[in-house]
Amino acid sequence: MKIEWLYVLRPYSLSLLRIVAGFLIWQRGAQKLLGWFGGEIATEFSPLWSAGMIEFIGGPLILLGLLTQTVAIVLAGEMLVAYWFIHVPQGFWPLRNGGEVTMEFFIAFLLFAFFGPGKLSMDALFRICIVCEKSLNRIQPYAHNLLRILAGIMFWQHGASKFGIFGGNAREFPDLTFFAGVLEFIGGPLIALGAFVRPVTFVLSGEMAYAFWFSHVPRGPSFWPVQNGGEMAVLFCFIFLFFLTSGAGKFSVDGLLRK
Repeated sequence: MKIEWLYVLRPYSLSLLRIVAGFLIWQRGAQKLLGWFGGEIATEFSPLWSAGMIEFIGGPLILLGLLTQTVAIVLAGEMLVAYWFIHVPQGFWPLRNGGEVTMEFFIAFLLFAFFGPGKLSMDALFRICIVCEKSLNRIQPYAHNLLRILAGIMFWQHGASKFGIFGGNAREFPDLTFFAGVLEFIGGPLIALGAFVRPVTFVLSGEMAYAFWFSHVPRGPSFWPVQNGGEMAVLFCFIFLFFLTSGAGKFSVDGLLRK
């Protein structure tokens, strides 16, 4: 059976996403527990403090790829609880209720839970397996497609907001953000449908990298994504890189076209 060369790179793109997500979630924990990165120290033993402990400990484990799937399940659960109790009461759409970053972390951690840590990890080096990837093989195709759809819908919201939907400010041609909105408004549904996923995610991953370096970093107050508002751009960049290497999955337009 012929193996596509991009698919061979999937364990490495998964590792890159894992390293980035682990570091970003650790920063959030450091904000809550230590007041670092411009954060406020949470009251000891409060729900926010408990969340900070999970993030502060779980982040480095994810970054190192140690006990990855078990830790990822815990962090995905934390993100789901946070989204349900903090963001959902403020509205349904993540763009309107402030829960976008939480949902992006949720997608990333579920990817690690179902697909493992990737090649560049302590688990792979020492063959550590608590929640084994093999035991989740039957569910992987469904998880792959579900998370791709969720990422596509979330990304589409950004494009829609640039055209005045979801309470956003409409961008005008030929402003650069107008073209970004076009890419997001069209690219998001294509990803959700699983149509032309690899070329689309290649373009959108590049767009997110450009947005981080040329929009968020200059905005400040520092390079760190947790402070300059660049967390969403960074996570989308590496999530799209994962789908670039893994493809659309079985249940998709691309999958039907292959048949």
